[in-house]
Amino acid sequence: MPHPVSDGSHPRWPGRFLGIGTSSPALSCALFEDGRLVAHEHRIIGRGHAEAVVPAVAALPDRGRADAIFVDIGPGSFTGIRLGVAAARALGVAWGVPVHGVSAASLVAAQAFALQPGLEAVTVLLDAGRGQLLRQTVAADFGADAVQLLAPDEVGPSAAPFAGAGVLLLVPGTEAVHVGQPDMGWLAQLPDVARQAAPAALYARPPDVVAPGPLSA
Repeated sequence: MPHPVSDGSHPRWPGRFLGIGTSSPALSCALFEDGRLVAHEHRIIGRGHAEAVVPAVAALPDRGRADAIFVDIGPGSFTGIRLGVAAARALGVAWGVPVHGVSAASLVAAQAFALQPGLEAVTVLLDAGRGQLLRQTVAADFGADAVQLLAPDEVGPSAAPFAGAGVLLLVPGTEAVHVGQPDMGWLAQLPDVARQAAPAALYARPPDVVAPGPLSA
């Protein structure tokens, strides 16, 4: 299904914008001109983000050069988010352009709202690994409640329809608007409030490896 943003410009998105997403098993890169999607790559690669993200950006028109960069800050995979944020920050410094964060849940919600216009809210489920899910309800104005880390049997019913790849961990047949990963192709659907976060990672859980503290006397 083509992205709605490919059909015309968005007046609130002047200039060229690069989106980088590595918080999930997907590698997602997109380049926009005045809100119009001009180049896009979104594919499932598993754990290969470290080797794939820079070549993916370099393969975009003008090697992805943009007036601003937006990066998926999660929550999601510790390694994936860290790589995406680091790449976005490095490009921002090299190009002298601002870098902003967008949440993985807002990207999933943007696709859901485009697929089913009129929804008041959607409950996004992201695969957190280790058999767990991240749950967050996002309203149509992109206000959101707190993220919850849950086992699949703790999710329970939702007044809003489900969306996101985490739905696949629920009981087979659970209905959802869509079950895709966060996709930067929907970046231009986000309002201002959903695209002004700091480019700082939101992890699903604390990292497994923590730097040792100072030795006690």
